[in-house]
Amino acid sequence: MRHENIYRLGECLITEYENGLLRWETHFNFGVQRSGKCYIFGNILILGNWSHEESGYLQLEFSELLQKLPIWNRTHYYCFSSELLDVSTGQSLMNDFLERYIALTRGTSSKPLMNMSPEMFRLGRYQITIDDNGKVSWQTYGGLNRVVGGRCVFESGILFMDEQEYEGVQSKLEFLKKLTQLPKWDNSVAWCRSLVLRACQYKQSENSDSIAHNQDTMDEYSFDDKPSAPYLNQYKEPSKKLLRLSFKWLETAWHRIRGGKRRLKYLIPLFAVGLMLGLVLLWYSVEKKSHFSHGNKYHHKHDDD
Repeated sequence: MRHENIYRLGECLITEYENGLLRWETHFNFGVQRSGKCYIFGNILILGNWSHEESGYLQLEFSELLQKLPIWNRTHYYCFSSELLDVSTGQSLMNDFLERYIALTRGTSSKPLMNMSPEMFRLGRYQITIDDNGKVSWQTYGGLNRVVGGRCVFESGILFMDEQEYEGVQSKLEFLKKLTQLPKWDNSVAWCRSLVLRACQYKQSENSDSIAHNQDTMDEYSFDDKPSAPYLNQYKEPSKKLLRLSFKWLETAWHRIRGGKRRLKYLIPLFAVGLMLGLVLLWYSVEKKSHFSHGNKYHHKHDDD
């Protein structure tokens, strides 16, 4: 398949084909590359779940290739499909859902939220409120007889919940009783429990009102074996719990060696295996930290255009 343009987006390569298909590709591990489809929702590029894996460039080679490419500029923001939830089911968006939705809405625009009358809705365990000025906010029960809430951002047909801004006093029974009486939210195709929008390009503008202030970068996101689970991180360091168990096992082995020379011939090989395990985990951690050094840091600023 011929392609028209190739772009750089963080640690990802974005290819735009002549038939309109978009695909992302990134270095995964040990010369392995993973790729998947991309989808444009208005002003957002949504990176779908990975669907293909193959041998490819080494990490340094791939980074050098990316630096030669122009930065993706077709949308202001990007996010990942597994971070978004289907309004009707509450499940993470899958590739087939995105493809069906784009096919059904091609040539149409999303419902303007600013034209909606003030009202309250139910979205999962959240209360969504549209006030007289058209501003949208969320509220949910936060435990210990208190409710918490904050503002929402409606961008390209998707509802994003910003961070918590306030809390108040209300019993769980009162909040849930009111929540169950509200109509279901159906004014967006998808939603997210946090503001996961990331700016595709950083533009220096003191007057711009940023809505993409999520500090996560692409190389901190998951491209692992569970792409539909939100907020995973394939590049995280080895589990601290696993390290603690390894060192605890080594400590136990050492005490047994000191306690009885007869077991020495059996424990020495086990000790050697444990030592090798520790070295492998340490090397794995260094490898991942080295990978992070090639990541681009995005400062998220909203483009008034």
